[in-house]
Amino acid sequence: MLTLALALALTGPVAWIDPHDVKAGQKGVCVTEWTDGRRREIPVEVMGVLDAPAPERTSVLVRLDDPELAGGGVAAGMSGSPVYIDGKLLGAVAYGWAFAREPLAGVTPFSTMRAIGTFAPPASAPPPTLQQLSLLAAGRLDPLAVLPHLDHEGPGAAWPVAVSGLPGAQSGWGSQVLTRAGLGPAGPVGNGPVAGVPEPGEMMAVLLAWGDALVAAGGTVTAREGDTLWAFGHPLFGLGSVRLPAARARVLAVQASYQSPFKVFALGEAFGSLVADRPSGVMARIEPPPAGLPVEVEVREAAGVAHWRFRVAEHPLLSPLMVTYLTNACLMARGTSAGESTVRMTYRARMEDGQSLAMFQAARSADAPARLAAFSGAVTALLAASPLPHPKLTGVEVFLQRDELPAGAVIAEVLPARTVVRPGEELAVEVRLQPYLQPMSSQRLLLRIPAVMPAGDVDLVVADGAAWTDYLLKSQPPNAVTFSQQVGALRQFESSTTLVLALEGREKGVAVPGGVLSAVPPSWAWSLGAGLGGTVTRVPTSIVGSTRWAAPYPLEGAVRIPIVVRPPREAP
Repeated sequence: MLTLALALALTGPVAWIDPHDVKAGQKGVCVTEWTDGRRREIPVEVMGVLDAPAPERTSVLVRLDDPELAGGGVAAGMSGSPVYIDGKLLGAVAYGWAFAREPLAGVTPFSTMRAIGTFAPPASAPPPTLQQLSLLAAGRLDPLAVLPHLDHEGPGAAWPVAVSGLPGAQSGWGSQVLTRAGLGPAGPVGNGPVAGVPEPGEMMAVLLAWGDALVAAGGTVTAREGDTLWAFGHPLFGLGSVRLPAARARVLAVQASYQSPFKVFALGEAFGSLVADRPSGVMARIEPPPAGLPVEVEVREAAGVAHWRFRVAEHPLLSPLMVTYLTNACLMARGTSAGESTVRMTYRARMEDGQSLAMFQAARSADAPARLAAFSGAVTALLAASPLPHPKLTGVEVFLQRDELPAGAVIAEVLPARTVVRPGEELAVEVRLQPYLQPMSSQRLLLRIPAVMPAGDVDLVVADGAAWTDYLLKSQPPNAVTFSQQVGALRQFESSTTLVLALEGREKGVAVPGGVLSAVPPSWAWSLGAGLGGTVTRVPTSIVGSTRWAAPYPLEGAVRIPIVVRPPREAP
């Protein structure tokens, strides 16, 4: 037989009570799902109304009278549990306190949650710049610096998230990525035969990644009217209008803890979409859930080849974080989590209009897995949240090869056969490399001097591909005015496994939409500027010739040597 509170939760329009109409000492009940999926009523007592720290932030302080909460307080996953006073809905349990010795909770009034709406486009943020991406590839930027940062609002720690199928949620760099998303690991999530739409007091979960692994944030439904549900009593991320899969969940057990008690839950079938994520809670609708962004990751290493298929939440801020987390977790699935290693990565992306992108990167360092995982997430962010009009990102593939015995080399010395050359000649250059824990080796390359080249001073630049890309972006920044040009700039990124030899002239070039014109006379530059306007800028140098060698391992270093170009010899 249903109790009064449960019966009210399941019938008709929601009747609620204004927080200013309640008084200290009033009694009521909190309905929440507990072990084995059973809903139970917990007696509550109103302690008082807390003054709002900001508009629409009033909350009601209550004490939950339950011996199972003694010594631990509100468990993660209880957020959203409806609280009823005199048969009317007061609101949702929204927060408790870590290390609580008394089960006190803040309740978000339903009168505020009722105003949650989907009146704006999805939230976004500027993606990382090409310069940041090149610094990351060159190992000169913290991998976390290129990822979106979602601040968690409200009292307490980060939002607890449940993860299964891959390691890295509880500790290590992967846990830092989750923290970047405002998420804190709580425990594993299981799969169970749970279907249907959750009712008030029952648990639901928002899917961030699913497929061969699960990343989900769980909470409790506060109220339901028809096809609309309200839950959580505080924001998930505070992203405003969203469209994320929402699934039924079932509580398996409650882990008591003085620091952070939490519910362990099984994930059931998706029933709809989370459509709004606001300061006072979230709103979901019963509808076909979104399909998500397909992500495939393959890892080759000594133990063999492993392949994973996922779907991640389609959102310009969440997709990059989930691609980063999953890429790193797949690298950690079989490999070591400490010490130097060498990682090679091919990143591929598909767009709705048929465009595609392929990029190759490599790294040798203790943070090589983190660097390349962050690189994959940063490129995803550039494609999904480009400031230019752009097509939808429809798929991401990441192919990785990891060697736990690190291999790489430093560019130790560069020896050109001569430092005075003439147009049309070939210049032999010996590049001495110092491999990691191996004897020094050398590589001889030929660089042709352009047949038409004025006499003067130039520089021979020898660098690994990542350092060379970083230098070019600083000296010749791309001037992309369309998304296709932005994708073209990404295609110009070179890997640290490429040895670049280039002749750099000292006559200025001109950056135009889509590329750079080298060694342009001032009069030509003025004419271009007059015709194309602000899309033309002068660049300090120009590249007049180059050659490359594909190394078997990542390289590090850059060397610059002055070269003198003499006039061509006159024919006798």
